[in-house]
Amino acid sequence: MKKLTLFGLLLAATACQRSFYVARQQSSRLSVDATVAADSSTLRWLAPYKQQLDATMNAPLVTITERLEKNTPESALDDLLADALLAQAGKKYGKTIDVSHLNYGGIRNGLPAGSVTTGNLFEVMPFDNQLVVLTLTGAQLMQFLNHFAANDNALVVGGVRVRVHDKAVTSATLTNGRTIVPDQSYTVAMSDYVANGGGGADFLKTVGGRDNVNYLIRDALIDYFREQGKAGKPLTPQADGRITLE
Repeated sequence: MKKLTLFGLLLAATACQRSFYVARQQSSRLSVDATVAADSSTLRWLAPYKQQLDATMNAPLVTITERLEKNTPESALDDLLADALLAQAGKKYGKTIDVSHLNYGGIRNGLPAGSVTTGNLFEVMPFDNQLVVLTLTGAQLMQFLNHFAANDNALVVGGVRVRVHDKAVTSATLTNGRTIVPDQSYTVAMSDYVANGGGGADFLKTVGGRDNVNYLIRDALIDYFREQGKAGKPLTPQADGRITLE
């Protein structure tokens, strides 16, 4: 009887519920007036957090001798960032990395001449992309290089020198001395965006050898620049000709 009574009460309550529907929609534009005075109490509450954030973002990492911009088929900035990722990925992964790759479209700013800060690196790499290490066969590695070379020669890589003709790779040589053999395995450090098929690289979705490294690409760059800064010498990056158009 108790179960039946509770069930009956539930039915009665459900039957008495009112139903609602949208009768009318209305919208209006709210303008933000920059001349309105800031709320002083809010500013006081935010002040310590802003000071801490400013101290972090304005912290100098290293000095470079001239402003750097990305460019195709290659630039000093492209090479510097790719080499930084190659070095830090190897340390974090704990194993040798053969090739590093950065998505050209993901590089959103250049680096200023003089002191380079943490904030500058956030401007260069604003996205929270994670480091992924894929193990590719030599055939897959060549497919990977060809894919990004075909994309307006936007190939930002470390650990490899590539010759390109009509947006197709004619030769690729690893700088660690290894030869690219179709059925051998090679480790490639890249962002999770690309590893997940971003930039049209859908063929990477089926790659079996994948290690997700808990390390932001941006943090890898920050750590590299900080380590370089500790040496006390300014960086003088130069494009080294790793991408050759024939």
